[in-house]
Amino acid sequence: MQVLSYKAPNFVGGHPPVMRKQVLASTGADVELVAGTVLGVVTATGKAVVLAPAADDGSQKAALILVEDAAVPAAGDAVANVYVHGEFRRQGLAWPGGATTEQVDAAVTELAARGLHVK
Repeated sequence: MQVLSYKAPNFVGGHPPVMRKQVLASTGADVELVAGTVLGVVTATGKAVVLAPAADDGSQKAALILVEDAAVPAAGDAVANVYVHGEFRRQGLAWPGGATTEQVDAAVTELAARGLHVK
């Protein structure tokens, strides 16, 4: 996919963001992700999935933020643009369902360590 123009979503802050392409792992079910979804990366595959604070495969650590809405099919992976650096508004990000305040706070700290600053 080639991006011809870019308009920052409402969750992007004042610092210009940096993006790259990332493989999104299939989970065996069709999944619709929205822009601003906080992602973790499975250590064994290097593929991104929705942040999973209770996991122990690498996806429990916040690593990326999804740039655009993306559909991940039940069979096969998808590729989407992700933010790897920038400033973001916490309220506009999509956190995993059931995440506690402590888990979200930990994810914000993990993102900051990667250059993704959440205000």
